[in-house]
Amino acid sequence: IDREKAQRLGLTAQDLADIFSFTLGAMRLPRFNTGDREVETWLALRLEDRENLDDLKKIQIGGGDDGQQPFLLGDIATFEIVSKPREIMRENRKVRVAVRATYDGEDWEDTQKEIAGLMDAFDLPPGYSWSWNDRIVEQQDQSSQMGVNFLLALVLVYLVMASLFESLSQPFAILFSIPFALPGVAWALAATGTSFNLMSQIGILILMGIVVNNGIVLLDHVNNLRRTGMEREEAILQAGRDRLRPILMTAATTIIGLVPLAIRGPATSGVFYYPLARTVMGGLMSSVFLTLLVLPFVSVAVEGVGNWMRRLWQNSGKIGTTERAPSEAATVAGRS
Repeated sequence: IDREKAQRLGLTAQDLADIFSFTLGAMRLPRFNTGDREVETWLALRLEDRENLDDLKKIQIGGGDDGQQPFLLGDIATFEIVSKPREIMRENRKVRVAVRATYDGEDWEDTQKEIAGLMDAFDLPPGYSWSWNDRIVEQQDQSSQMGVNFLLALVLVYLVMASLFESLSQPFAILFSIPFALPGVAWALAATGTSFNLMSQIGILILMGIVVNNGIVLLDHVNNLRRTGMEREEAILQAGRDRLRPILMTAATTIIGLVPLAIRGPATSGVFYYPLARTVMGGLMSSVFLTLLVLPFVSVAVEGVGNWMRRLWQNSGKIGTTERAPSEAATVAGRS
């Protein structure tokens, strides 16, 4: 707008704002009452009268009852087409521009550090800054929270098993059955081309409560056989024979029940659950066989370490009692 021309013609900034508001938009009128209902009414130019820039230049201003000579908008303004964003996004009262990309590699942590270094190298003007979007920040928080969840799950599982076996050493042997599930998890995800995401981590968290069941069933039967007077090696072999079928049946029913969920289907609320099912299925497959084959050796080793520490503790108590006895005798002799 040429301010000097507009001022000579008696146009104010408010007049021009009203003209543009009506030309580019419309003017809302009072509701029209038809008797039965009210109808929204608007006053606006026809679409064919506001299709392009030439139509805007030909808008007539003035020429009303006040005697003012009419003139065109193009007489007091110059026009220029400038590219502008279709929408302006704001976050915390600041203009926000998002740059999205997809990363298909395997080393996201190093790539993230490289991206951060490149962004920090930009000489941004004062008041400008950059940050990761909420999704990446949320993924980082979820990773740290899952670590805490894993530790908490281990502690809770250990406490339950310690109260069940009334022992502090045997639960450690059963906890070793949890790593037995990791080879199966890696194999299942690699064979199906499934990424290790948050749902896979939740699957591992679920496995921590499932795979120990096989160890509990096996060692509990071993303890029962040993209470009857059976030797340790013989009790382990007999327990393996007796509990082989129940362990295989429970694992098989769980795996078969997860097959529908493991088949990739539509997302529920934007979340795919098949990584969780595949993680649990693969972990169960490997833990069943490794628990039956390796857990007895781990149990024997943990029991041996526990007995050694128990003897060490008892011997340390005896040594302390022996060392205190002469000093007490010398004190009594001195007093007498």
